[in-house]
Amino acid sequence: MKRLINLFVLLLYISNYCSGQDVKTDKKPIAFTNGYSKVISDQSNDLDIYVGIMMERKNGWGYGFDFTSSAYRPESTKGIPPNDEIENFEGTELPEGIEKRFPYDGERDNRLYSLSPNVFKSFTLNKKRSLKILVMGGPSIIYSEDYEYKAKFSPASSCGFGGICFPGGFKGPSLDYMRSKENKKIIIGGFSKISLRYVFNKVVGVELSTYGNLNGVKSVYGFQFGVVLGRLY
Repeated sequence: MKRLINLFVLLLYISNYCSGQDVKTDKKPIAFTNGYSKVISDQSNDLDIYVGIMMERKNGWGYGFDFTSSAYRPESTKGIPPNDEIENFEGTELPEGIEKRFPYDGERDNRLYSLSPNVFKSFTLNKKRSLKILVMGGPSIIYSEDYEYKAKFSPASSCGFGGICFPGGFKGPSLDYMRSKENKKIIIGGFSKISLRYVFNKVVGVELSTYGNLNGVKSVYGFQFGVVLGRLY
């Protein structure tokens, strides 16, 4: 959150410079975008961020760059694993409502960090030019972090694994999850995004977007909501 606030202040400073430009000149629109990103194609514990720059050239066509962080839960932490995949369990049925516990650093979402150069086309929806739809697409350079977890059955207290036990705390059986594998790689994917943008004046606006990223590790799609600053028209 602190980094996002610092980024907003920086972009606000840039927008103040842009507001001093004469809109009657032939200077082309340039927009700096930033806000929150949320995957809806999968489960996730995190709300992420995106940032971008968009430079419009002629007849609504332009180009830009988008950076988006996307998070999604590892498959190995969803639901309860089969009995034969649980370490230290020799029974036929787990206790009903058994607690799932993670180590001190907690459960961590898998992540995709994508840098996407793109081409876009904007469509003005009213005479004031305050409302626009923007459609963009292009390739993505993606850095992925994938994690896998292994569950271990603890028949009694899990104290010392998930934290300090206090009087009256949890003392029953649990499934204790440990990170068993970590895979990091760089791949190429495809990026697309559709944004509805409303501008309050020539330097400040807001946008609501849907985005998607197609790749060989984890294809995702989701929503974004953010602030737009710059020389917007």
